[in-house]
Amino acid sequence: MPQVRHLPPDCSTDDLIDLLEQDGAAIVDGFVSDAWLAEFNAAVQTSVDHYTPYDYGEPEAEEFLGRQTVRLNGLLNKAPNYIDLISDERLLTVMDHFLGPQCGQYRLNSSEVIEIHRGETAQELHWDDVIWPAHFWAPDKLLQFNVMVAATDFTENNGATQVVPGSHQWDHSTREAKAEEVTLATMKAGSAVFIPGKTLHGGGTNTDGTKRRAIVASYVLGWLRTQENHFLHTTVEQARQWPERVRQLLGYDLYAHYDENIQGGPLGYYEYGSPSALFENK
Repeated sequence: MPQVRHLPPDCSTDDLIDLLEQDGAAIVDGFVSDAWLAEFNAAVQTSVDHYTPYDYGEPEAEEFLGRQTVRLNGLLNKAPNYIDLISDERLLTVMDHFLGPQCGQYRLNSSEVIEIHRGETAQELHWDDVIWPAHFWAPDKLLQFNVMVAATDFTENNGATQVVPGSHQWDHSTREAKAEEVTLATMKAGSAVFIPGKTLHGGGTNTDGTKRRAIVASYVLGWLRTQENHFLHTTVEQARQWPERVRQLLGYDLYAHYDENIQGGPLGYYEYGSPSALFENK
C-alpha cells in the first residue's frame, strides 16, 4: 500500500515542494504549535456544539458532505488566530510555487472545520479542481490547493483523510483509483497534510467514535470565484485590523496581474478602483 510521506516540523519549503511534486501529497508533522491549536479548538467549540446541518435537498450532496460530519465556514469570525495559519510564510511559499505562476495573485478559497463523527462513511474520492469549469479549458493548470491541519489525531479508525499518491499526474477522465492505490493520511494533532487540487482524496470512515477534526485552508487562483463568500463572513471594520497581505488573500483589493506569461484584470472593483482605498488614511 502506498503512503503519504511525512516530513519533520523543521523541514525546508524546498523539501516540501519537491515531495509534493513527486507524490501529489505530503504531511508536515507538528506544523502548528500545541498552544495555537488549543486556542483555535476552544474558540470554535461553541460553533461546533450548535451546528445545524444545511438541507441541500439532494441525497448526493448529503452523502458527499457527510451525514455525520460537522462543517463550518467563516473561521476568521469564529477563531481569530486562524489568521496566523492562512498567512504562515511556509504555507504561502508553497502557494507561491504552485499557484503563483498561474495567476500572480491567489486568494483564500475557503476556511473550514470538518469534524467527522461516529458512523460516518468514507467520502467519494474526488479532486478539488473539478469544481471550476476552467479545468476543462486548462487541464494542465493547477487551480486550487488544499491544506488540512489535524485539530485532533487522524487515525485509521476515526476518519483520516483518504489520499491517492501520484494521482495528481493522472488523466481523471480515463483512470479511477484502485483499492490498493488508496492510503490514509494518518497523523498527530498539529500536523498538516498538503493536497493539491488534482490529487484524489476524500474523508475517511469513522468506526471508533473518536471525533476527527480538521482545520482547512484552501487557496485558489485569484481570477476564479472562491467557494466561500468571505465578504458575508467578515466586515470592512474587521478587515481594517488585518495585515495588508491577509486583506489581499480575502479579496479586499483589486486583482490585476500583467507579465510576459499572464495578462489579466482588473477584477473586483470598488467604486471603479481598488477596495484597498477603504483602508487608506484611517
